[in-house]
Amino acid sequence: MEPVLGVKIGCLFALLALTLICGLIPIRFKWFQIEAARGRHRRVLSLLGCISAGVFLGAGFMHMTAEALEGIESEIQKFLMQVSK
Repeated sequence: MEPVLGVKIGCLFALLALTLICGLIPIRFKWFQIEAARGRHRRVLSLLGCISAGVFLGAGFMHMTAEALEGIESEIQKFLMQVSK
């Protein structure tokens, strides 16, 4: 297995674990119910929401970046072949 593939698989499992932890905490504990939140309590809940949203956003960007880099690399190679002719 290539080192890059191992890193990608490890990152996917880490993202899965972090997403599950941040997503399931509000379900498990009543303290995380937003209706009863005041002051610092509300800020903590907002921070957890931002973290879980960032995980999803990062996973989406990581997925799109790999495909975009493949397309960009092939286009650069085509351009260099045209310029060298």
